[in-house]
Amino acid sequence: MTAEPPAFAVDADSIDPAVFGLTSYATSNVAPAPRIDRMTAMQVPAVKRSRDLIAGVLGSLPVKLYSPSKDELAWPLLEQPERHRPVSVTMTQLIEDMLFEERAWWQVLELHGPEAGVLAGFPSRVKRLPPREVSVNDETEEVTYRGRTMRDDELIRFDSPNDALLVVGARAIRTALMLEAATQRNADGIPPLDFFTPKDGDVDPGDKAEIKAMLAEFDELNRQRKTGYVPAALNYNVAGWDPEKLQLADQRQHATLEIGRHAGIDPEALGVAVTSRTYFNAEHKRREFVDFTLGGYLVALEGRLSMGDVSPFGHTAKVKLDAFLRSDTKTRMETYEIGERVGAYTKPEIRELEDKPPLAEQPAAPAPPVQLRAASTGDADTSIFDMGIQ
Repeated sequence: MTAEPPAFAVDADSIDPAVFGLTSYATSNVAPAPRIDRMTAMQVPAVKRSRDLIAGVLGSLPVKLYSPSKDELAWPLLEQPERHRPVSVTMTQLIEDMLFEERAWWQVLELHGPEAGVLAGFPSRVKRLPPREVSVNDETEEVTYRGRTMRDDELIRFDSPNDALLVVGARAIRTALMLEAATQRNADGIPPLDFFTPKDGDVDPGDKAEIKAMLAEFDELNRQRKTGYVPAALNYNVAGWDPEKLQLADQRQHATLEIGRHAGIDPEALGVAVTSRTYFNAEHKRREFVDFTLGGYLVALEGRLSMGDVSPFGHTAKVKLDAFLRSDTKTRMETYEIGERVGAYTKPEIRELEDKPPLAEQPAAPAPPVQLRAASTGDADTSIFDMGIQ
């Protein structure tokens, strides 16, 4: 029986870039760029803004559990998943892990007791696990966290429908960082290109050591924003770039646009002007953002929380988008009026949608007192009490 050859990985960490004639994978124009770490990526404003829009918006929206009959149930897991942390922080970090790392993990710490009814035995308290500290063996599907093998019933794994932004967007993020560094150098007063030439043709004004020392002194004075001295035997040449080119405005805008494409964010939300577009009001822009950017994360999140190890069979988890997609007051009131007329809304439901407390039932008004009138004898001014009957 012929033994199978050993398997090996072909990736940026296992193959020296020199094998392909490259100085490094990071500077190659064609090789896959290695993953960039979160702290470095978050220094790029476009990455920070993309994270805030996707994770911040989804993390702030309530998630509700519905029974098979569409009744909303109390769900302690999504009222405060982690102890001593608000639900918005936990959910925002969950979506951020899906965005940056493609995978997020919760460790189950507590289960509901019998008093929880239909939720008995299901997770009631969890703890977020940093994705970079969780490893999965693709062959055995064994999961380890900080060297400890984890059981399937103590983990909730969330998978993103999109590739990890810190991997697929690594090149665009590094480009943005390099452009930012170049702009910073220009802001520090270092020109992009300057050089000296001898005035007397090909005759250098000194030997190599003297020229090197003179350049070092001039460079140091320039960095300190002090006036440098140019010897009479030299011409000082500076490339004539205008301030806009020194700030690399077009290149930085393009880098921001590329990051927005990777994250699925509208360029205008990242500060990139787009003139050739039709008019959208605020509600339409939010609807578009939900459909084309948040949609994949929404479906993945709702689907995972509706699975049988998190919630009872037949129950579904839904992210409530009402507050985010709320239109102007006039439009909402007209919608409620029509909805109530056709039976789509009731008054209590409308008040709940508007975050108003239920109306207290008004006690019925007491009936007016009955005025008893004495029987008349025919004379309008004389009653039986005036007739002197004994």
